[in-house]
Amino acid sequence: MRPQHAQHDCDAGSCHPALGDLLQGRSKQLTASSTCGMNSPQKYCIIGYLEAEEKCFLCDSRYPYNPYTQHNSHMVENVITTFEPERKKKWWQSENGIDHVSIRLDLETLFQFSHLILTFKTFRPAAMLVERSTDFGQTWKVFRYFAHDCAASFPNISSGPAKSVGDVVCDSRYSDIEPSTEGEVVLKALDPSFEIENPYVPYIQDLITLTNLRINFTKLHTLGDALLGRRHSDPLEKYYYAIYEMVVRGSCFCNGHASQCDSVQNLRGDVFHQAGMVHGRCICHHNTEGLSCERCKDFYNDAPWRPAEGTRDNACKRCNCNSHSSRCHFDMAVYQASGGVSGGVCEDCQDNTTGQHCHKCKPSFYQDPLRAISDPQACLPCSCDPAGTVPGAVCESRTDPALGTVAGRCPCKENVEGARCDRCRANYYGLSGSDPLGCQPCNCHPLGSLPFSICDPATGECLCQRFTTGQRCEKCLAGYWGLGNSMYGCSPCDCDIGGSQNNLCSLKDGQCECLPNIVSRQCNEPAPGYFFLPLDYYIYEAEHAKPLSGSAPLDSDPAVVLRQPSAGRAVSWTGHGFARVPSGAGLGFVISNVPFAMDFDITVRYEPEVLAVSCVVAIRPAGILSGQHCKNKVLSQEPHELTLPATKRIAILQTPVCLEPETEYFVDVYFSQLSASGTKAKSFILIDSVKWHNCRFGNPVLQASFVVMESTLRKCGKF
Repeated sequence: MRPQHAQHDCDAGSCHPALGDLLQGRSKQLTASSTCGMNSPQKYCIIGYLEAEEKCFLCDSRYPYNPYTQHNSHMVENVITTFEPERKKKWWQSENGIDHVSIRLDLETLFQFSHLILTFKTFRPAAMLVERSTDFGQTWKVFRYFAHDCAASFPNISSGPAKSVGDVVCDSRYSDIEPSTEGEVVLKALDPSFEIENPYVPYIQDLITLTNLRINFTKLHTLGDALLGRRHSDPLEKYYYAIYEMVVRGSCFCNGHASQCDSVQNLRGDVFHQAGMVHGRCICHHNTEGLSCERCKDFYNDAPWRPAEGTRDNACKRCNCNSHSSRCHFDMAVYQASGGVSGGVCEDCQDNTTGQHCHKCKPSFYQDPLRAISDPQACLPCSCDPAGTVPGAVCESRTDPALGTVAGRCPCKENVEGARCDRCRANYYGLSGSDPLGCQPCNCHPLGSLPFSICDPATGECLCQRFTTGQRCEKCLAGYWGLGNSMYGCSPCDCDIGGSQNNLCSLKDGQCECLPNIVSRQCNEPAPGYFFLPLDYYIYEAEHAKPLSGSAPLDSDPAVVLRQPSAGRAVSWTGHGFARVPSGAGLGFVISNVPFAMDFDITVRYEPEVLAVSCVVAIRPAGILSGQHCKNKVLSQEPHELTLPATKRIAILQTPVCLEPETEYFVDVYFSQLSASGTKAKSFILIDSVKWHNCRFGNPVLQASFVVMESTLRKCGKF
């Protein structure tokens, strides 16, 4: 491959500016180390063979060449091609007899070099070399050596043919003494005998690009008289270097990204733009910039910069920053990691975004699922509850079903849930930032709490079943027991009202607190060695009642008739026996131990000594009744009559009476005999006891009798 020819269609792939003469318009940038007549006119001679031929002339290069006024000026700028008809009337000429002379071209930027052509007026140099620089003259590399005798002039340089395109050799083709004028030296940047597959590899680029070109003449050709002594004239006056024309072909170097170039300096208008000048600033395409299109434009760094090659324009790719940044840079490691897809890294992402493409929300922000990431309002701040969120963690930035992430969802502590980690999980309570797990377990008692219920998330209180209590429903209510002992939860203590001190029992085994000499869980059995009389009444023994005279004055207290049990005869009395009361007299009883406010029946236990006896019962409270139960059941002040048939032993007052606790009652009972004619006669009756009870309807009762009190209050059984 050769240096690129012009290709103007940059849309079709690589493109290149046209070649031209790099010397055009650069006379001020072309210098020579030696020029004749620069300080004063200088004599020089030519080699002539005709006697009449003028052989010596003056060189006066103090002013630029002018065909009319300064035709003897031989400054180096004369070598630049002007295409004038008589171009051989001007040339550059060095001072006489100096072997080491150089011509240097300094370019303003990097150019692509094609070839060099030197056309000499005198003999071509016996030895010379051409150098180039790509760093504005800081370092130099030799293109080619030229010598009539390579071994003598450049002993360390190979004179054989080059083996590769980059070999530096010595060439003898352009150093013969013939022709004596208009001989040429030609140098091509790339040896045409080598095929170049890729002209963009660094060492090829180094061969065809330059910022400076230097031609070093190191030895003059002479005819052998240069060493003779002076005779009529100095023989060195006819030996010097003189060049008619120097052509440096090249083009603006644009790496295949431009077909045209402009001036490096921003000059006003076209007044300083010489026609045919090859300018050095590429007019870049393919999103590139720089004097040589050697880099990508700002924000076009998503792919590595590369020169265009053939039909591939290798255009720089615009970075994708999702409208959140206007700056990016290329990162080769990122590009390789992406498989050559994207290497542009966005800088200074705005709108709370981050990432290579500003494509995700920065920590502590998440993407609104209803907005595209390019939306300025796409990223919203996380609203994690600090008490329930894992310390130092942030919410998930976006929703991704493949990853199982949900935008805005916070990483919760073990016992916390919710998108914001703001509530305890089911069966946990007490959200706290100091708790490493976030919430405490409710630990509701499985038997005491309602099935499938959860505790209060703030207090931890469980929803309890009937008869259970406690924050965890872990215990029975007062009066109940057995939680955990059965599948039915708590059971009533059901302590016997007569045999226990109260209705409270042990939560563990249900044991009630029994009165002395009473046992069993419910306190409803006598202790060993003890027995129960019926515990369903209060008995008031007649033997201990106060005698009342009534209509028959008493000479003494009522006589006590003792009874002793005998074999074969059922016991029909209580206490020691009976009180013998005469007709017209009575007995007085005091009631002060009523346990509950309720209706009671009065029962008289007796044995008549006559056929028919009646009694009158009068009940008087000691004070004013205050209870609500008996408020509307005030005792009648009238006595209650009760018939005591001779065929029975127990009589019940037909009208119930309402009694209240903490109130003392006086009960007076008067007896009289009923004669056959209906008149009263004096007689006696044996009174056993008086009982107060309400057992007639199957409810708890109180019984009283006029005999010795033999029992305490107890729940009565069914009749």
